[in-house]
Amino acid sequence: MVDYEQFLVNAQIYVKEVKEKTDIQSKAVKKLQNSLADGDVNALPKLFAAMREAAREREDALNRLEILIIEFDSREYMANGDFASQLLECCRALGVDVQGSYPIYEMFPCRVTINPETQDVTVDRKKMACMRPSKLVGDIKKELDKLSKAAFNAAAFAKELAAAYDLAIVKASQKKPRASDSPLYLQELYDYLTPMKRHKKEYTKHNYAFDLARLFSEEGLTLDDGRKIRFDTVRDAKKSIRILDRYGLEQFVTTIRFYR
Repeated sequence: MVDYEQFLVNAQIYVKEVKEKTDIQSKAVKKLQNSLADGDVNALPKLFAAMREAAREREDALNRLEILIIEFDSREYMANGDFASQLLECCRALGVDVQGSYPIYEMFPCRVTINPETQDVTVDRKKMACMRPSKLVGDIKKELDKLSKAAFNAAAFAKELAAAYDLAIVKASQKKPRASDSPLYLQELYDYLTPMKRHKKEYTKHNYAFDLARLFSEEGLTLDDGRKIRFDTVRDAKKSIRILDRYGLEQFVTTIRFYR
């Protein structure tokens, strides 16, 4: 199995050598400048020799590093499943919830797509040139932690969701009479919350699922008009939305009702 972490260890050996030789050259250049400024011409031949020797050794280390990188088949690494396997292992190690199968995974609420052809990873809509699973998962975890700690006004979101719900009830009643507290699919309400394409770009389905998860975790919330909220959860429903509750357990919410 190709292991990026081992590849990184090997690469860093050459990188360290390149840096050391580069530092020697830089110090020699400073000494050369000082010698010229002081008029110490006799010191120059040794400095020239030291710089040439460091340059040769630096070039040799750089060539070995280049060969190592060329031999690392990044496309095959992503296509053969090694990258995905290590990605899942990193998720387990860092406690990141992950679902799905190659090449698409969900790290709630993020959608992660592995692209072997372009040798990058797409997180939601953002392409990331990252071949190191531990770095990728670490960055995602940081973002998830930020989302979890971000302020959330449950009452305000519930009010917006209720407005979309009421509009959907009115439209549905034009075809067939519906009670004002009928259950409606949460997936359908998303379109009422984001009527324009630009709205969907600014507020993705993953953002929506995350807000639903936080609202789901609120207990005893009542709207200003006195209505309460009820979620229905059905695991196998095609229109369900997967969320994580306050205990980190997965739930599949399908419909919602606002009732008195």
